[in-house]
Amino acid sequence: MALKTNYEKWYETEDYFWGTEPAQLCYELVKLVPPGKEVKVLDIGCGEGKDAVFMAKQGYDVYAFDITENGIAKTKRMAKENGVEINAFVADINDFKIDEKFDIIYSTGTIQYLEDDKIDAFFEKVKKMTLSGGINWFNVFVDKPFIPLPPDWDEGEKLWTTGKLFSYYADWKFERVDETIFECRSSGVPHVHCMDVLVARKYPKDTITVEDLRK
Repeated sequence: MALKTNYEKWYETEDYFWGTEPAQLCYELVKLVPPGKEVKVLDIGCGEGKDAVFMAKQGYDVYAFDITENGIAKTKRMAKENGVEINAFVADINDFKIDEKFDIIYSTGTIQYLEDDKIDAFFEKVKKMTLSGGINWFNVFVDKPFIPLPPDWDEGEKLWTTGKLFSYYADWKFERVDETIFECRSSGVPHVHCMDVLVARKYPKDTITVEDLRK
């Protein structure tokens, strides 16, 4: 079943639907994993490319995909306008294929498009694609009975339950576990979201010692 989304239409305009400023999360990511050409990043659901371009400008080797052709076209355009290179391509989060391993796998506002029967396989895949010591940074919108559904909620999106995202990384080191409620104006109408945020780091089994903790 093909993923259904309105973003192909929303990205048709010349202007950038989400603007050009990166998410605040990106600045935190740079502090966690210092950039360099040897540091490889995958941005899943990159939209029009604002976060991917920011990371490329910092010096990361960036791969990025989105299901929308218009989004990838604008990602490439933004990269060119900023004088950076990004390996950007069209793919669906539910069945993407890539034969690379990454230091950082990052996705914001996208994993709620995972089909129910694809969720377990997705996390198994991205965890295997992550290099030792690497970071997975994900967020997902969660359901709260006191928060109305946003006016621009997309057809293929599904709200998650609090804590579900965190459960997939019980065997990794948590760098950040957070739930936040915030105001958004993406539709032009002020509304509220609740989001779970996870930053987790991969370590091989039985590798951390007391000496490591003292460093």
